[in-house]
Formats: sequence, C-alpha cells, structure tokens
Amino acid sequence: MSAIDDVTISQIWRDAEKRDKEWRDAGEKVHLEAMFQSYRALKACGWQQIIYCPKDGSVFLAIEAGSTGVFPCRYHGEWPRGSWMTEAHGDLWPSRPILWKPMP
Repeated sequence: MSAIDDVTISQIWRDAEKRDKEWRDAGEKVHLEAMFQSYRALKACGWQQIIYCPKDGSVFLAIEAGSTGVFPCRYHGEWPRGSWMTEAHGDLWPSRPILWKPMP
C-alpha cells in the first residue's frame, strides 16, 4: 500500500466540503423524497415494515436506517417490549431496524 500524499488528502476534504454544501443547499425536502422513494423501492423488493417481523426468535434479514448493510436479525422478548439483535462479525448487537424480510 502507498501512503496518501497531502495533495490528495486536501482534495478529498475539498470534495467532501463541496458535497456537504450541495446537500445543504438542496434542502431537506429533496432528501426526504429520495429516502421515501428508496423505502418504497425496498418494499417493492419484498422488504416489510419491522413491526411485522417474526416475534418467535427466528432469524430474518434486517435493514437499519443510515446503513447500507443487510444483516441477520431476531426479535427477543414479548412484543412490544422486546428488542432486536443483529448478527455481525461473530457477535450480537442491539439494533433498531426499519425493514425486514425472510432469510433466503
């Protein structure tokens, strides 16, 4: 691996600052519409609202808001006081998924 030089690092920061400004200038409405379109597209692909996930301890796939990962997950406890646990990197992690679908 080669080290990143100062010029490259400076360009990365300039690009990030430009992107952040473009996002702010676009306004929240644009981003909310994009998020809603993505939500609808995922539902069209078979994803369902997390409140309808299995509550019997079985494993299903889950997506959290703000993540691009899809992870095995299970609901523990009695609805609605239980919690979700996601499997990742050989461990279980507390989770707040928004969508689920059955394991393939």
